[in-house]
Amino acid sequence: MKIEHMIAHRVGNKSRGEGVGFSTKEIDSTSLGDVLNKLFCKSFKTDDFYYFDGEYDLDSNPVYSFIKGIFNNPKDFKSQSNHIGKHLYESSVHPKVKMGEMCVIYMSDVDYYESKVDALAIIKSESYQEVLQLNWGENGFEAQKKTGISLSKIEKGAFIYNVSPEKGYVVSIVDKVSRNGDGKYWKDTFLRVKSCNSSRHQTLNLVDVCKEFVKTVISKDETLPRLEKAMIGSRAKEVLLKNESDSMTLKDYATAVFKNHSLESKFMSFVESSENADEIDVESILIDKRALNKKKSTISTIKLDDNFELYVNGAEDRISKGYDPDAALNYYKLYFEKEK
Repeated sequence: MKIEHMIAHRVGNKSRGEGVGFSTKEIDSTSLGDVLNKLFCKSFKTDDFYYFDGEYDLDSNPVYSFIKGIFNNPKDFKSQSNHIGKHLYESSVHPKVKMGEMCVIYMSDVDYYESKVDALAIIKSESYQEVLQLNWGENGFEAQKKTGISLSKIEKGAFIYNVSPEKGYVVSIVDKVSRNGDGKYWKDTFLRVKSCNSSRHQTLNLVDVCKEFVKTVISKDETLPRLEKAMIGSRAKEVLLKNESDSMTLKDYATAVFKNHSLESKFMSFVESSENADEIDVESILIDKRALNKKKSTISTIKLDDNFELYVNGAEDRISKGYDPDAALNYYKLYFEKEK
């Protein structure tokens, strides 16, 4: 990978009228190639791609048009980067969006499977970290506190390969929404991308929707036993892992996870109304078991009076609930092979 052009602009929040600060010159990236290459490899996934999407056609997507302008004529890099910065500003209206630096980087000789292609990266940094810089002087070290952008992670980014422009290019994204919530302005408003619906994306998207259903619907259902609520969370992943084929329908998935017609119907409706409904193929959900193995299982907690807390992470066939009439108390019976 070779960096051909790199520039940074300061982009604020439009709703607060913070404006945009455009750089007049590019950044000298001579010594940044290896550092950025490691950062990109660590941050951007190459097994879950997106493509640009337009309201009417691809050219109605501003970022797609600006990117195409750079790929077609790299001499327009600086002016097109200004357009990208202005469009990001227009998209930054959520009250939680912070002012930050937007970097646009143009690269050549980028690995894309077995070929070398040109690529563009757009990165927005909103958080900064403090480092202690030690400089050797005549009498020893002198310490100086400095603030900068982290090289260990990317908060919001897009890596665009110059591949399949007629379909919207091949795009990998990073979109880490802050805990305070800044909406999905980066992915949906600014970039306007849609998933290529890889097996990894479909699998993880389905599990996440199921977890959201458990959190917002199941947890509030007072008619369901606590143990059943805990098991639903673990079955969201286990059903896919144990499925013998590499795909399944949404209905079969819902039946296996919820084992209850009422809940199954509610879940189907929940998926259809979710913001990612168009990214779930209800007739054939592709399963990526390797991605599932890396995903953390849902751990549910069952509190027993003020004395015990039971953490449930699966093994539905090894736990049962009962009632002891002699003690007039409820109990849980757990089966295990060994203590850890």
